[in-house]
Amino acid sequence: MEEVISSREDEITTSTTSASSSYQHTTFFPHLETLTLQYLRSLKCIDDEKNSWSRSNKTSSSVTTTIHHHLQSAQVTGSYWSLCQYPRNIFIKDCEALSSLIPWYAAGQMKRLQELEIRSCSWMREVFENEGSGAGTSLTSLHLQNIITTVAVPQLSNLITVGIYECYLLTHIFTFSTLKTLVHLKHLKVKRCETIQVIVKEENKTSSSSSSSEVVVFPNLETLELDRLPNLKGFFLGMNDFRCPSLVNVMINDCPQWVVFTSGQLETPKLKYLQTSFGKHNLEHGFNFQTTFPTSSKGMPSSFHNLIEINIEKRDVRRTIIPSHALPQLVKLQQITMNRCDGLEEVFEVVAVEGSGSSESKTLVPIPNLTQVTLEDLDDLKYLWKINQWMVLEFPNLTTLSIYKCYKLEHVFTCSMVGSLVQLQELSISRCHKIKVIVKEEEECDAKVNEIIFV
Repeated sequence: MEEVISSREDEITTSTTSASSSYQHTTFFPHLETLTLQYLRSLKCIDDEKNSWSRSNKTSSSVTTTIHHHLQSAQVTGSYWSLCQYPRNIFIKDCEALSSLIPWYAAGQMKRLQELEIRSCSWMREVFENEGSGAGTSLTSLHLQNIITTVAVPQLSNLITVGIYECYLLTHIFTFSTLKTLVHLKHLKVKRCETIQVIVKEENKTSSSSSSSEVVVFPNLETLELDRLPNLKGFFLGMNDFRCPSLVNVMINDCPQWVVFTSGQLETPKLKYLQTSFGKHNLEHGFNFQTTFPTSSKGMPSSFHNLIEINIEKRDVRRTIIPSHALPQLVKLQQITMNRCDGLEEVFEVVAVEGSGSSESKTLVPIPNLTQVTLEDLDDLKYLWKINQWMVLEFPNLTTLSIYKCYKLEHVFTCSMVGSLVQLQELSISRCHKIKVIVKEEEECDAKVNEIIFV
């Protein structure tokens, strides 16, 4: 199936032409609440109005099989009616041949739409079709043309939830002129769209609709999730200021090209922290820092400076999770939770400090606000950190440590470490089959372990 609604006819005659004029204002399914289209891998368009527009200038004799043959007799050619303009909820999944969803002639009639979800439409290049493609021009570029603001600015005043997933050819979701209609948008999620570069695309610089002096307000936006978007540079790269007075939940995960939310000012008075693939960050540095899981021991200083929690689950990681250079930056870190992270051998990387030559010049590095550590199902974990003669980590406020199913772990503490654990209240170790001792002695440790008091 290539179309849900088709207006094609085998022949175009004078009689059918006159009949079509009587249907110029005919609408179908005006009470349609939900439109769900799934696993229609040959579906190229929701309805055939854009093709009928082209045929009004160029006769075509092609015939297409559709679901609603009876609508052909209505001859709705030229009426600019779309199946998409009435539903409150639209769900599209695995329609691989669909290149766009909302026809250009219906974009201005979407005021009923409240929820839009698109999944696994690998050939989709635009959510809201521009008029050029509706007039029969072929889509040969991944970049979208500007929507004609006088005709096809999407009217989305009741849209509450938008979810776009695995649409690999999309480069943006909205154009700037659309933003002023999104007054009720609460939840926006975009995930696993490989070519998307911005969420909101700038329009023609000469257009007054994208003037840099215009302030964009999302009065009801509460949740923003941007996940695994390898080419995403920012939410919007123009100079406009953004205000999001209701925004409380932001997740920006695995977006390695991320630069900035907007080049203008951003106001989010209720937002307290930002979630990334590494964990939870405060907003001391705003949105302008790396959001990708670390793969080397260099870079990302601001990501560790404002790190509050490390939360990593079910993913392959490198040998250590916190590189040595980042240890002095963990002044705000409060919690570490790691579960099923293959490849992790040590939590904290400790290496020689440049210029240190003997054990007498050990460097003490406190992690002052860390209170809770949970390590579960870490098959490759051998130690919290390696014993060495150059650096000692201190955890003066750690209260809870839980270790579960870490099969290669042979000890938990060293005697140089336990001296700082004066606040430890809960210690739980379970199903760690290779553990021989809880506290491992070090050279020159003497009787230091016997002097430790757990309050």
